[in-house]
Amino acid sequence: MISHGEFSVVITGSIIESKLAGSFNELGCSGYINAVKDKLNILAGKPFAMLIDDLELEGGTPEAYQLLNEYNQWMSKKPIVAKAFIISSQVQKDIILQRSPSLLQQNIEFFTDREHAMLWLHGEIASIS
Repeated sequence: MISHGEFSVVITGSIIESKLAGSFNELGCSGYINAVKDKLNILAGKPFAMLIDDLELEGGTPEAYQLLNEYNQWMSKKPIVAKAFIISSQVQKDIILQRSPSLLQQNIEFFTDREHAMLWLHGEIASIS
């Protein structure tokens, strides 16, 4: 199977920033999840937040969304303070929540730009210290 979907994952302070682009299959989604887990290992159990830029995301296969839902169940057991999504439409938000209902166990918000998403994340992180 060939991996579909492109992603980048970086750490800025206590925020894991990811950008997703294209259409993901199970292999592409698995690669993304492993990249996030690698960054979590670097944070060594410290509280963190996530910024997920989905502006260029086209979607995913049912298998990719199933894997993502399982990953979010796992993520809910980690010291995640907040997760901000940058999306382009209400439809995109609806699909994300429908396909990954385990996200509702986390402190999530949806934004249309990076600036507002980062302001919210920094506020959420500051509220726990």
